[in-house]
Amino acid sequence: SVLLLPATAWPQAWVRHGEQDGVLLESRDVADSRLPEFRGTALLAAPILEIAAIIDDLGRYCQWQKRCVGARQLLRVSDFERIFYTRSEAPWPLQDRDTVLRGRVTGLAESLDIWVRFDQLHDARFGPYDGVVRMPSVRGHFRMTRVDDDHTRVEFQMRADPGGLVPAWAARLSARQVPRDTLAGLRRHLPKVRGQYAAFIEKWRPKPAPAAP
Repeated sequence: SVLLLPATAWPQAWVRHGEQDGVLLESRDVADSRLPEFRGTALLAAPILEIAAIIDDLGRYCQWQKRCVGARQLLRVSDFERIFYTRSEAPWPLQDRDTVLRGRVTGLAESLDIWVRFDQLHDARFGPYDGVVRMPSVRGHFRMTRVDDDHTRVEFQMRADPGGLVPAWAARLSARQVPRDTLAGLRRHLPKVRGQYAAFIEKWRPKPAPAAP
């Protein structure tokens, strides 16, 4: 038998909202969610592994992520998986938002198409804090695609529910700004840290295949 799903269960088409700060912005409606999913895409003048290294560096996360007031690693599972915490400042009178995420990376070895996927993690070991609203759901990714040695196309996509008493229009406006702020912030941050990730880049730089005997 064939399982027929309602049309609303399928992902809707992406709608373009133009370009801001060099970032192409798009959104699409999501079934059973009051907020759409947002995506931003930008071409950055940096090698793919340099951008991957910056995204991996949680210690400097708040230097380029707007409204970020805290980010730290909670557990490193492997080179390709970790659990981490982020906290975002909210305008008065709203409370700050935070989340615990599981991040997974693929494609590092080839360094042609690198994905960093993150999903909300509900784990009793990492409970909420007083005075901060734990976001009920967060999901998204960074996708880095190599264009050439000095240019990388970066896509940032996210869907999130801020939780708490936030009007839908305010949550929608804030979420729409996140991809633009994230990728524009990443572009501004690049020159400040250029040359500081040599160890990461060397570790993952594709090595030539050994010569045949």
